[in-house]
Formats: sequence, C-alpha cells, structure tokens
Amino acid sequence: MRPPRLLALLLIAACAFVAWRSQLFIVSRPGAAPAPLALRAAADRPAAAFDVTLAQIPIGARHLTERQGVLVIHYWAPWERHSARQAAGLDSLSHLEPLAGLNAVVVCFDPFPSVTRYVARQRLRLCVLLDHGRDLRAALPCPSIPYTYVIDRAGRVAVAQAGEVDWLAPGTRTAIERLLAEPAPAPPPGAPIGI
Repeated sequence: MRPPRLLALLLIAACAFVAWRSQLFIVSRPGAAPAPLALRAAADRPAAAFDVTLAQIPIGARHLTERQGVLVIHYWAPWERHSARQAAGLDSLSHLEPLAGLNAVVVCFDPFPSVTRYVARQRLRLCVLLDHGRDLRAALPCPSIPYTYVIDRAGRVAVAQAGEVDWLAPGTRTAIERLLAEPAPAPPPGAPIGI
C-alpha cells in the first residue's frame, strides 16, 4: 500500500473512532447507591441558558426554558439498570403536595418507539421528552446516564449530579423545598409586567 493511502486510512479510522466515542455515555457503576440531591449554595450556581422544544411521549411537544420555576431535568434511558425505579421515584416526588410548584421532566435520547412502549408499560405520569437533535444536551451536557440537573427560579443550575438519585430521601425533599421557598427573581428591566 502506498504511504498516502495508508495515512488517509489511518486518518479516517481515527476520525471514526472519535465520532463513535463521542456518542457513548458513561453509565453509573453497579453497586453505587442512589444519593440524595446535593444543592449548591446560591452564590455558586452558574447561569443556565436554553430555549428548546422537545418531542413528548406519547404525543406532543414541550417547550423548556431556564425560567420555568424550579425545574428538574433527569437524563435517563429505559435500558439503564434501575430505570423503572428512577422514573417512578421522580414521578412520586413531583406529585407530592408540598412540592406542587416543581416541574420535572425525564429526557431520553433513545428511539421513539422503544421509549413509548416502555413508558406505556410503566404507566408513568411523568413528562418524558426525546432529545434526538441534542438541542437540550448542547446547553446542559449529559456526561453520564443517569444525570440530573435542577434549575432554580432564577435560571441557575442549583444541582448538577451524576448517578442515580434517591428521589424520596429526606435530603432530596429538603433540597427541593428550599428551592421552592426561594423568592422569585425580579423581572429584567424593560420586561412587560403582567396584569
């Protein structure tokens, strides 16, 4: 084989490997116990910026922005080890009466038919969204599955946590209650005032 051809083949192989590797997720390690949400101090919360519309399971679409009250975004997959338990726990947490102002969504990258069948079998009431275009993932990276973000009322990242979450742990509930109790931010200057 000629050196330029060999070099071209090696370059193509290297590019293919990098592209393949970039699509892989790190999955939580077996044996790692679910952890309660770890809330960042208000001064340490970076701003989030996203404005996306994602397909909703089984039908429809949901518009997400960083300023929709307290918002839990849980990156998830039906094939993950305890996917049913994770989705059911977040579903239960989001329907507790003291946490009535909480918005919670599960975001998945898997194909539509398989996720739809899974959600129907599990009878989830939780909002399950598909991010096939990686629109949300571009703004809020998903370095592993599962991965959870909690956005506060001011549009800042209050939690960015890898691994399974113990949704019904007292620490998780306390963290969400604290976020819901924080005052709503003042509207930006020049914003229209609703009547």
